[in-house]
Amino acid sequence: MPPYALPDQWRTTAVKPVRVWLAVLWAIVALVFAVLAATAVLRGDVWAGLIFSLLFAAVGLGVGVGYEHAGDERGMPVLLNAITLTRARVRPPDSWVHFFREAPPGRWLTICFAATGTFCSVALGWLSVVAVVSGGGWILLLLVPLLLGALVVALAGWIAVVQRWRHASFGRRPIGLSVGRHGVIRWFLDDLVDVWPWESIAAVRAQASAVDKTNGDFMPGIVLVPVPGAPDPTDPDDTLVEREYDLTGYQSHAWLIYSAVRFWHEHPELRHELSTTHAQRRIAQWRDAIAAIAAAPPPPPPPPQSAPPPPLI
Repeated sequence: MPPYALPDQWRTTAVKPVRVWLAVLWAIVALVFAVLAATAVLRGDVWAGLIFSLLFAAVGLGVGVGYEHAGDERGMPVLLNAITLTRARVRPPDSWVHFFREAPPGRWLTICFAATGTFCSVALGWLSVVAVVSGGGWILLLLVPLLLGALVVALAGWIAVVQRWRHASFGRRPIGLSVGRHGVIRWFLDDLVDVWPWESIAAVRAQASAVDKTNGDFMPGIVLVPVPGAPDPTDPDDTLVEREYDLTGYQSHAWLIYSAVRFWHEHPELRHELSTTHAQRRIAQWRDAIAAIAAAPPPPPPPPQSAPPPPLI
């Protein structure tokens, strides 16, 4: 079991497998709409091209969002040489760290947004030209807003492609949070980092924000409370202040990250395990327990209690 209970308002989500037959069906439907839209665009039929383009967009975006499901946060931290996270520019405080990596956008979201946005941008752009040439410029009042929306979707999709490439390509520094013998480091894009030596941390708390009581959605976070007056290692002229770090979008479950940071903060006698496979095995046991808890069926609701009989007089 993890060393700490699941924080209040946090939850675990079981993995929802993607049904192959349903994915193939959606792909065929999207392909049919794409062919019909392309045919109408090349024929110069503005209304048919617009309708089929919107239908293709609805299917593509729906599949991309619908298959971007939760429950895949089952990854382990990577035991890696911290010099790779600094691009060998500076010497990190720890040689080896346990790195919890932020997950790139999902494959379904990336493919569907990039393909849908690109196709619809081209189709709506060409329909706008056809509308102007054919004297139906008033249709631009409808086409231009849709074209701008398609360009936004295309931009988001190709940004997701770049993000996945940056996470996968050798030599590209990933983003996330690392735990080592020296302390905790939050790695941001480019060269921005927050360094928290263990002796500068007074407390580690779990936080939940944007809680939706109707469907249970929430944003988990971890709060690091500094020791009063602790200096900021990245700025000697400043002191550390309380910071909350969002734990959504990681390859590991937020519960696992929170447990690791809090455990080694509260157990300095065990920090010699860090930066070794011993800590990795300990984290793996927690991960397996969290995955088992997430996969277990929810407990049945308690049976209704009948009212006690009235006392005899």
